[in-house]
Amino acid sequence: MTHRMARSFQGLILLGLCIFFASKAINGQLTWYINARFIPLTLFGILFLAILAQTVFAEVRRSRAEDSEEHEHHHDHEHSPAGLWVMLIPLLIGVLIPPRPLDSSAFTSKGFNTNAPLVSAESSAQLFETESEERNILDWLKLFNYNDNVTQFSGQQASVIGFVYFDEALGENQFYVSRFVVSCCAADGFAIAMPVQWNDVATLEQDAWVQVKGRIEAIVIDDRNVPLIVAESVQEVPVPERPYLFP
Repeated sequence: MTHRMARSFQGLILLGLCIFFASKAINGQLTWYINARFIPLTLFGILFLAILAQTVFAEVRRSRAEDSEEHEHHHDHEHSPAGLWVMLIPLLIGVLIPPRPLDSSAFTSKGFNTNAPLVSAESSAQLFETESEERNILDWLKLFNYNDNVTQFSGQQASVIGFVYFDEALGENQFYVSRFVVSCCAADGFAIAMPVQWNDVATLEQDAWVQVKGRIEAIVIDDRNVPLIVAESVQEVPVPERPYLFP
């Protein structure tokens, strides 16, 4: 492969990566891969890829114009395509593998937690001030992990969204409503889960996204106080625009 041809392919791959990431930004799927706080940096990266692609194409056009003006044939050194494959593989993986957020299939390698530490004293104060039905799964687990007197939360109303996970360790008519927590990107994500008591568990499917509404009760799992939702309703919902929770 000639040097000019290799540079042309490099430009096409850079442009392809730019279009791929831009499409994820437009359809809101960037948060399936990274923490939302990194979106501005990713958008800058998309712009940088576009500039790089334009620079490479300009170089190729200039090289062709110079050859045309000189009417001479210049020997073009052969270029190894190995570097192009390194650039192309991530693009092919992104295009060929259907995008989807992490689900229970990742539990076998990552496991899941029914408790979560508080990240700061300030955040703990905010959780106590937050209306109970506005708390997500991570908020409830933080509250139970932080406070020894969890009976004060019994009877409070909860409304959380997550995906269904069935665990043989749970009792009859129980399942976990789960989410992944992501600090940086999906690779470092870990799963958290709240047990739910509901009589119509048989109507649910594994990994279905649901909104669970009901009252909170305290139970003990592995010697830890854990919030249980005694569900009054469980409704299927679409995958959230931001399927991960961020600490």
